[in-house]
Amino acid sequence: MLNYGWRSKCFKAIALIVVLIGQRAWAQDRDAVIAKAKEEKEFVYYSTTDIRDGTAMVHAFQKKYPFVEPKLLRLGSTQVVVKVLQEHRGGAHLFDVISATSFQFYEIFKENLFQKYDSPERRAFADDFKDKDGVWVSAYHNASVAAYNTRLLKPTDLPKSYDDMLDPKWKGKMLMDSRETEWYASMLQILGREKGLRLMRGLAKQDLSFRPGRTLITQVLSSGEAPLAVNDYDHLVQAAKKLGGPVESLPLNPVVSRVTPIALGRYAPHPNVGRLFIDFALSEEGQKILRGFGRSSARKGIEPDELQKKGIKLYVSDISLAKDYARYDKEFKEIFGLK
Repeated sequence: MLNYGWRSKCFKAIALIVVLIGQRAWAQDRDAVIAKAKEEKEFVYYSTTDIRDGTAMVHAFQKKYPFVEPKLLRLGSTQVVVKVLQEHRGGAHLFDVISATSFQFYEIFKENLFQKYDSPERRAFADDFKDKDGVWVSAYHNASVAAYNTRLLKPTDLPKSYDDMLDPKWKGKMLMDSRETEWYASMLQILGREKGLRLMRGLAKQDLSFRPGRTLITQVLSSGEAPLAVNDYDHLVQAAKKLGGPVESLPLNPVVSRVTPIALGRYAPHPNVGRLFIDFALSEEGQKILRGFGRSSARKGIEPDELQKKGIKLYVSDISLAKDYARYDKEFKEIFGLK
């Protein structure tokens, strides 16, 4: 009968051999991809991320693969959907890779304009930040938090929940983004429709001051025009703080986080360069670049953001809610009296 210690050593040796074979096969596959990428040479990347972040990522990628001539096209969230669908219907397939905010990404995804790509970097990401079919991974994510002006409010004055915001003392004192359909849909899904609608209708009675976009919300909050914001992005608040702004995040439950998927085009003209770019964007090196700009990463081993350090639970926005975008958008605007 085999000695237990000897059997254990055998199993470990076999496991090591399997790993080494897998690594060798991966290296061979990667060499083949690089060889084909050298023939393709070009690369077209559509992105909704900040031009600063996107440019830094593309430049670092080109430095790693100097034979590539990249083209970055920075588009607004609505623009990228319109452009891609118009190109597709006209028979033109120009992009290799797209990175776009969740609901807008879904509008392209549902048209079957992406292909599966099982990047070796994919396994380093938490399950909530990638799809089950191997099409996309979230390049970064944006967590929605309440926020406040530290000169106007003391910690003891702050609401401890979204329901606390319905207190009459907050009437006429809160900011809200006027383009919050995704947050609205996510809150209804998480809280339950009845409870979620009750909260939204209650907020609508609070004489909210609306602004288009969270960058503007952060600026107005910093200026002291209002003491409290119903929703802002944590990374914008942290960036304003670093510049000396009197603002702080208030992560009330639930904290909804919006993903920014990255995926390879089904009809990519340069698919192998596209695969290399996705690998780079999701790699430790690529994620550190984005993290350096304050973006939040779901990759294991990357420096945590402020919410992650505090152990705040994130509720990842379900991009499939976009199927009912028209209904959610109509409800949101009707409840809050927006056009």
